Amino acid sequence: MKNDAKQVDHVSGKSAQIFAEAQKNVPPPEANPHIRGDNTTRNIMMWMIIALVPSMLGAGYYFGFRVWGLYLIAIITAQLCEIAWFKLCKRELTWDLSAVVTAILLTANMPPSAPWYFPVIGSAFAIIVVKEFFGGIGFNFINPALGGRAFLVALFFTKMFEISWPDPPFSRITPDVVTSATPLAILNEGGSLSSQELFNSFIGNIGGRLGETSTLLILIGGAILLYKKIIHLRIPLTMLGTIAVIAFVFDGQNFFTADLTTVLGYVFGGGAVFGAFFMATDYASTPSTRAGEYLFAFCCGALVMVFRYYGVTEEGVSYSILIMNCFTPLIDYLLRNRVLGEDGNQLLNIKWNK
Repeated sequence: MKNDAKQVDHVSGKSAQIFAEAQKNVPPPEANPHIRGDNTTRNIMMWMIIALVPSMLGAGYYFGFRVWGLYLIAIITAQLCEIAWFKLCKRELTWDLSAVVTAILLTANMPPSAPWYFPVIGSAFAIIVVKEFFGGIGFNFINPALGGRAFLVALFFTKMFEISWPDPPFSRITPDVVTSATPLAILNEGGSLSSQELFNSFIGNIGGRLGETSTLLILIGGAILLYKKIIHLRIPLTMLGTIAVIAFVFDGQNFFTADLTTVLGYVFGGGAVFGAFFMATDYASTPSTRAGEYLFAFCCGALVMVFRYYGVTEEGVSYSILIMNCFTPLIDYLLRNRVLGEDGNQLLNIKWNK
């Protein structure tokens, strides 16, 4: 018995030694085979800034050098507010560039005639109230830039909807500049667009907010984001497609009779393209499933047209996205990804929660 026990102890000791040797070759827990991507938050925000550069340059070309000062004021204010907040909360600042992106998006939604204090007030509200009060990046339930814009509209309604007509190249826009009806306003009044007016709407030679006028420059930025896989076409195409279909169905003399110029005028006009590519695709405030994204974008597009047909102004992109931001938690609750083997819609890979 004693010999057998010694033999067992010898085998157990040898097994333990072999196990210990094997453990030396096992990688640490953090090196387990997780799927890792190259897109850090800072990297994503950097590409967002790069994608916004064309529309920023276009804003200066069409409305004058002054508007670049508005962008700069907004960026400085947003970053200072974030630094102050992190100091107050005794947290380490991450420098993830999200505050810079928020500032640029907010300024892009301002009129060219906006005074210098608009980006200060809007950026401070967007960063401190809309973003940081709810836990910082990734925890905000609405888009911070749109929240800042909504705050400015509430405070300065008339001034926020002033339309200045561009006088390129780089001519300063003054408050007494002669303005005329934008292509979108013409459509909302029941008129029709000429080919030249539609072309001007596409390249940006029209009155409007700083970052929304040139569909061409916005699409260049959107193409950068798509190439870098920062965004997907699901939301932009669905949102813009919904706007186009509703315009085709309801904006002609009879149902389904609107011409191509009218349909494209509604798509190119206002902030639809800018909102679809840069605002409605915000990670934190949009649904997390593909089916949810389609539903979110469809409702955004439908609400845009409701605001355009029945709203006080001819625009409504910002409020449409803000409203659907509030419904994102409900959409995520109702539509979740189907677990392998679970009953549900296999085509869309979704499961309805009841």
